[in-house]
Order: sequence, then structure tokens, then C-alpha cells
Amino acid sequence: MLEKLLTKELVLPILIVAIAILFYMFVKQIIMKTFKMSKRFGEHKKSITIMKLILNIIKYIILIIAILACLSVWGVDTDALLASLGIAGVIAGLALQDILKDFLAGFSIIVDNEYDVGDTVMVGSFKGTVIDLGMTNTKIRAYSGEVMTISNRNVTNVINYSTQTCKCTHDIAVAYECDIEKVEKVIEDVCKDLSEKIPYLTSDLKLLGINELGDSAVLFRVEADCEPLKDLPCKREINRAIKIAFEKNDIQIPYPQVEVHDEF
Repeated sequence: MLEKLLTKELVLPILIVAIAILFYMFVKQIIMKTFKMSKRFGEHKKSITIMKLILNIIKYIILIIAILACLSVWGVDTDALLASLGIAGVIAGLALQDILKDFLAGFSIIVDNEYDVGDTVMVGSFKGTVIDLGMTNTKIRAYSGEVMTISNRNVTNVINYSTQTCKCTHDIAVAYECDIEKVEKVIEDVCKDLSEKIPYLTSDLKLLGINELGDSAVLFRVEADCEPLKDLPCKREINRAIKIAFEKNDIQIPYPQVEVHDEF
């Protein structure tokens, strides 16, 4: 009797669990190698998220099968259990509609590549960086530190600032007294130099010409394509280089001045 108990009801479940763990590890290695061999693995962050999702689904399927197999060894009527679980599942589905909606919305976000962890997005009026993308909710951190957790079913009208290159368009103010041709030559030289130095530019920085004749300055416009969210750093580099170049070439940058006339 003891030998039968040890053989059937103790050893067999242990063997089932061991086989389930080994099978999961084998499948996990295959899936990870498949994703790493894919040319798109390093190009899209969503590949990692999808890989983790697939592994989680497989893990739970193997876990459920292993549990049912162990229960069957212990003499539990698994057919009746599955029937009961089916009825309970319907009741739970009705009670957990919002969670199911979140899950489906999260799956859709991942598959459609609406955004990934690390992307800068705006959901409604809240703008920040995605720090966590789960199957039921998304966490976004603003630049000022606030973290918003939003249910995936409520994620609508998303603006993603990280998916495409952006335009770096910048106006450079020059005093009316300056020689236009000299100014254009200096700006063109700066654009050529910066096109080779700024690493996040995806196209050459070019002088488009005079964009506006302002009240107190002539505005020259320069433009280039740059990596997502790199337009502000690009403008800082342009301002620094223009300031240095204008000082070397005695080109005046206009600034507000107040003239005081003394009648005495």
C-alpha cells in the first residue's frame, strides 16, 4: 500500500511538475532565440514586450495542464472540474468586464505599436514618458515627476512623440545694420560645421533664407531633421555656435535697448 502511494500519488506528480518545468525552459529558449534572430528585434522595443507576453501565456497554459494532470493522478474528476470552471468563468467574465477590456486594450496597444516603454506620449492633457506598459494599465511619468496610472481601456487619442523623426526649425535674429551676404555666409558655415558635429541630426542643417523682417531684427531660418525629441538640444547647439561665430565676425545680435534723452 505504501509502495503504491509512493509510486502513483507522490512520485508521478513530482515527475509531472519536473517535465512541465523542463518543457517550459525548452520552449522559452526556442522563443528567445527566435526573437533574437529576427532582424526587427533590436529595432522595436515592442518585440521584447510581445516575447514576454507569449512566454507568460505559455507558462500559465503549462501550469494549468500540469495542475490538471496532478489532480487526475490524485483521483479528482477533472471533467466535472472543467465544467464547473466553465460556468464560473462565465460568471467571472461578467463580473470582470473592465479587467478583460483592459487586457484586450493592452494587447492591442502592444500589437499595434501605439507606444512602448521609454516613449514620450501625451494621453489627454498629460504628457510624459511611459515607464511601465502592462496588460491592464499604463504608467506615465511627467517631466516634473508625477506618475499617472491609466487603465488601458481609457487610453484614447494618444500622441506619440518618439516614433518618427522631427523637424528642428530655428530662427536666428540679426540686426538690420549687418551685411546680409556676410551673415548668410557665416550661418551657412555654421550649418555645415554642425551637420558633422551634432550626432542626432538625420539630415544636414540648412539655411532656408530670411524668414521674417521683424520690428527690430532680420530673422534667418535654419532647418534640419533630427531624432525624436532632440529638437531642443539641437537648438541649443545652434545658439551656442551662432553666438561664437557672430562674435568672431562682428555680427550684431539685436537686443532691447532704452534710449534716455537729457534735455538739461
